[in-house]
Amino acid sequence: MFKIGDFSRLTRVSIRMLRHYDEIGLFKPQLIDNFTGYRFYSADQIPRLNRVLVLKEMGFSLSGISGIMEREWDPQLLLILLQKRKSEISETIEKENEKLLRVETLIRFIGKEDSNMNYEIALKSIPACMVVSLRDIIPAYNAEGRLWGELQEFADKNGLKCSATSYAIYHDPGYKESDVDVEVTMCVNVAVADSERIKLRELEAVQEMAVVMHQGPFEQLTGAYHALGVWMASNNYEMSGPTRAIYHKGPWCESNPENYLTELQAPVCKKK
Repeated sequence: MFKIGDFSRLTRVSIRMLRHYDEIGLFKPQLIDNFTGYRFYSADQIPRLNRVLVLKEMGFSLSGISGIMEREWDPQLLLILLQKRKSEISETIEKENEKLLRVETLIRFIGKEDSNMNYEIALKSIPACMVVSLRDIIPAYNAEGRLWGELQEFADKNGLKCSATSYAIYHDPGYKESDVDVEVTMCVNVAVADSERIKLRELEAVQEMAVVMHQGPFEQLTGAYHALGVWMASNNYEMSGPTRAIYHKGPWCESNPENYLTELQAPVCKKK
């Protein structure tokens, strides 16, 4: 039998943590002296403590570890739990990478904030056109690609020859972190039967559309939107409908994100 100090040295677990494990019922001493209250541990307990440490290292909570340790030690069960934990860690890494990308984008934006005002804003009249349209609620803006894929598959299946102008239309009244209302459209010159999700419709004309071109990664579009906002405020305009985007160049034809080319369009009217 080992005193708690000796057991601590052998297992590389602090005395404080051994006492805590005892208090929460996760890992109890082999024996507690009724007279002195000293805790004693046996060498046979080391494998069990090692299991606790491995599970803790994998990111399981102490309460979760306690539940696992109460069951008969089953390697197959542990494998299932570790696979689940692997999925959770992968999801966390993905979310943290998204945060990192947003931080890096903000850093670049702050560094270039003055130059963003060099965006040139033009007013155009956009004519109406017939389009095949797919509108859906997507988890976030970066999930838009799946809508384009579905629309392109429909066009290929029906032998449609679409013009180079393909609009993404953002119907939400403001920016949203999730559950984004997006419509993707392709201009066509022949009629086609609707499917359950894809419709043929006329995309309305816009008398005055403020247009700005952005070259660079999609994550840096904030600067172009900012420039649009400054231009509208300076010229007494306000938005009069959902914004549109035309992706002239993207990952489908450019390997370097710095060469992506996006055209942002905002329907506007003079403030009354």
